[in-house]
Amino acid sequence: MTEISCAEKEKYAKQLKRRMECWREIILPLHSVLFWERPWYPGLIVGLVTLFFSLIWILEPAMLTMLAISLLIAALIDYLVPVVSSTFFSANSWTGKKERKLDDICQRLSVTIFRLQNAWNILWNTRNNRPNFYYGSLSIFLLLLAWIGNAVNNLLLIYVIAIFLLLTPGLRYKHRGQSAIKSIYNQVLHRKTS
Repeated sequence: MTEISCAEKEKYAKQLKRRMECWREIILPLHSVLFWERPWYPGLIVGLVTLFFSLIWILEPAMLTMLAISLLIAALIDYLVPVVSSTFFSANSWTGKKERKLDDICQRLSVTIFRLQNAWNILWNTRNNRPNFYYGSLSIFLLLLAWIGNAVNNLLLIYVIAIFLLLTPGLRYKHRGQSAIKSIYNQVLHRKTS
């Protein structure tokens, strides 16, 4: 990376940290759960997601109802978290160790955001510079997605995607995804040579 982009990332991380000031007491435990600092956190993630999707499956709400309730919950969380944080957590309990951890989280988050922006820019440049390749690839991808959506129950598909997205940070952090892929690769090679 160039020096300008590092400075830009640092500036963005500081802005992100300022925006998350009232959420900092919530972000640290959430980070701990997503990055599996305790061995039972993956089970907790899978259990909560399963409970949530089981409720949706049992209640079978309409799409508009689900959207309205989801937005209502998001609005309530956005309103209540700063109030609850200031009420239950004193400013004296915030330590230098927690501050460093929050800095690290903001740095990682800013790097992730810049990577997503870079991927979006690459996609946009491909659209402008190689439209035939872009539209052909996009058409094939969307047709494949439509076929999968037609063949698999949508709630099950969203459940699997949610589990995958929530377990990915821990898998990457603990390097378990790489070891599982290597194990599968070795099994396939072992069977092929036998």
